[in-house]
Amino acid sequence: MQKFVLRCEPLTEENFSPFGYIVRDFAYVAPKLVIGEVVRNRMRVRRVKEVEWVSAHYDGEQIIFPCEPVPTIFVVAPPSERPSLKNFRAFLSEGEIGICLALGVWHTPPIPVDREHALYENAQGSQWHDHTFEFHLPSELNAILCVEYLRTENLSD
Repeated sequence: MQKFVLRCEPLTEENFSPFGYIVRDFAYVAPKLVIGEVVRNRMRVRRVKEVEWVSAHYDGEQIIFPCEPVPTIFVVAPPSERPSLKNFRAFLSEGEIGICLALGVWHTPPIPVDREHALYENAQGSQWHDHTFEFHLPSELNAILCVEYLRTENLSD
């Protein structure tokens, strides 16, 4: 199985713009939806170094925001029928900002850097289950994504 290594780059508005936008205050934003109503909840995620599953939502945007400051890696790839390993990018946030994923962007759950688990605010469409494609990289591409963690000092948003 191929291991495709992703090096983190700083999460900036310019770097992230092909995939959506940066969110600075979860309380004042809502995802744009094609269908359904906005649902807000919290999700607990665990830190991983290897990624096997990615997904893309076609019912609308998705907003992910840390509940407390936690350095976070966001792994994304542009919308396409099938994700391509060479198109994935990893963005490192210092932990006080979130993201809004554009329609159809391939992504993983957020990856907390400095702890095993973290809690994130989540906003997305109420019908996301019916409009989400999941892609298993090992069975479809005989590969996994490996995230190379970097120190978070001197990163700006």
